[in-house]
Amino acid sequence: MSVSTAASAPTGGAGGPVPGRHGADGGGALSGWVVYLRIAFRRFRVQIVAWVLPLWLLVGVTAPSYESVYPSLESRTVLIDQMRKSPGTRLLYGYVPTPGRLGQLLQWETGTFLLVCTALMAIMLTCRMLRGDEDEGLIEVLRSTGAGRAVPHAVPVMVVWTAVGGLSAGVGGILTWQTRSIAELTVSGAWALAGTICVSGWAFTGAAAVACQLGRHLGQARSLSMVALALAFVMRVSADQISDAGGSDWLRWLTPLGWRDLVRPYSDDRFAVLSMCCAVAVALALGAMVLAMRREYLDGYLPDLGSSRRRWRVRGHMDLLGRLSWRGLVGWVLASTGLAFLYGSVSGSVKDLLAPGSPTASWVGKVAVGSPVEQFMSLMTVVTVLLVAVAVLRRVNWLAGLERAGLVEVELAVGVSRGRVLLSHVLCALIESIVLLLVSATVLAATTATQLTDDHAVARSFVFTVSQLPGMVAAIGIAAALVGLAPRLTGLSWAVVTWSAFAQFFGGLVELKDWAKDLSVLGHHLDVVGTPDWKPLAVQALVGLIGITIGLVAYTRRDLPA
Repeated sequence: MSVSTAASAPTGGAGGPVPGRHGADGGGALSGWVVYLRIAFRRFRVQIVAWVLPLWLLVGVTAPSYESVYPSLESRTVLIDQMRKSPGTRLLYGYVPTPGRLGQLLQWETGTFLLVCTALMAIMLTCRMLRGDEDEGLIEVLRSTGAGRAVPHAVPVMVVWTAVGGLSAGVGGILTWQTRSIAELTVSGAWALAGTICVSGWAFTGAAAVACQLGRHLGQARSLSMVALALAFVMRVSADQISDAGGSDWLRWLTPLGWRDLVRPYSDDRFAVLSMCCAVAVALALGAMVLAMRREYLDGYLPDLGSSRRRWRVRGHMDLLGRLSWRGLVGWVLASTGLAFLYGSVSGSVKDLLAPGSPTASWVGKVAVGSPVEQFMSLMTVVTVLLVAVAVLRRVNWLAGLERAGLVEVELAVGVSRGRVLLSHVLCALIESIVLLLVSATVLAATTATQLTDDHAVARSFVFTVSQLPGMVAAIGIAAALVGLAPRLTGLSWAVVTWSAFAQFFGGLVELKDWAKDLSVLGHHLDVVGTPDWKPLAVQALVGLIGITIGLVAYTRRDLPA
């Protein structure tokens, strides 16, 4: 049911009219959009910065590292040949553009990562601002101030589009600045890549906005958006196959992840394609707006799949939490399985890529230690465990969201203690990490066994993954401590994951100190050869237990928000 505007103009705290009711920022359906825009940017500034800064850092260090490892086109010959022959690499990144100039290599590998991360940022922010605020009743509060009917739907799209545009502008600016020192980079290629990232992010914002209208709650909207992202990836892979067979690119127009191959940054720089892709993004956003204007408040166009006519007998608080969490766990299992399969399928080319004296071997040698197989498995398991870390942090931080929504008070009202509430979420996160690590390790080992068997490759792929459980315990402990001490600062837990990924992948390239790299919750594992080093794992487990203890004590003593 839509919230009707008040018959008389509401007043602010000092007796004056509420800004935006009859201000100069417009009237009718968009009344008050300027004020709400400022509020939205202030509320989500931390989340936006947490997404944008690491991606800018990635772009800033990638091109110089490529140039240091592959200073000439001839030095990349082996790499380009192996990447074009590897089915797993083609599946993950697509075909490497020829002849393999530095800019082409950058937009092929790093560009793929940027597109996916931008899509995830757009989806998460859009769903949180659109459907999350509606589920928590904030849209009702906004409408009660006299804001226009279209404002709660238009402003979040504006905010996310601005964030995506800022991210893309930063990418273009960084790559343009690097053209001064890297001859193979071009200004037109930099802005072609930036434009591709921008329109793709805008398209996924529109798709997520549509999902928010179709779903009945935040979880359903996120699930639909992730399905759309997975479908876009599958369509991009299918487009590669169709293009390889018949030379047709028609399917690439239907997936935002395929638009990069139409624009061809650092090759043809087709800026005209960007305008047509932008039109698709605008059409999705307008379609979501039409759906929103016709939809009842707190309703959706799809049936609520989370409800059932069957009466379930819930045995305690933990049983209820498990029933509410299993759908999300299934989604993370599928994602972990797919990622482990992709990286396991490329393990067959590790010997050629990391042959002694090759440029790739010298680069990997700065990032990981040991034999070529050990180096490769160390890096691949870090990628797979990174996904697990994201899943478990979301599980613990979920408690802070429940607290803001007032649902924790409901649990306490039926006799569940605060300590039990916190520990149940911590236990769920721990169980989820164990399940995801076992699944990832099994799939990675099984896929590796079909490609590579020497130098304990299969055993290392499994043990390297599973033995990073103490790192997940440390991440859980840090998140639990933040939830207990300051739930508004739970976003800082993502800084732990961001730093860990940076330290593992780029720490050697930027010559980080050993103690700085040791602060990572990723990459510390046991080896199947020689005497295992348990000290880093013990320290991580201890950090996790201390964090959980701090969070438990703080959570049981502090006041809950009114």
